[in-house]
Amino acid sequence: MERKESLEDQVRCEFEGTVMYVPRKIFCMMVLRCQYPDKKYVRYKEGAVMYSMSEREFYKLAHNAGAIHKVNKMVLVNVAKIDEFLNYFRVE
Repeated sequence: MERKESLEDQVRCEFEGTVMYVPRKIFCMMVLRCQYPDKKYVRYKEGAVMYSMSEREFYKLAHNAGAIHKVNKMVLVNVAKIDEFLNYFRVE
């Protein structure tokens, strides 16, 4: 059974005269992906925003995925490894 979202949970989008309603969560994910299109490495704070989770959860995810790179005192997270790791949890 599909759950239909109310209009309050959706964002009104207009494109070439056509009006569409997109669920708020999907819209946010699309916008965030557009802001970070080709970044290979991000810091914890940026990654948490990118994947819509807390910094602590992103920290755990990055460590579990083996995506951490340390340069001096700076920590960078490999986004490609995160995406690959998340594919293991995909539900079909």
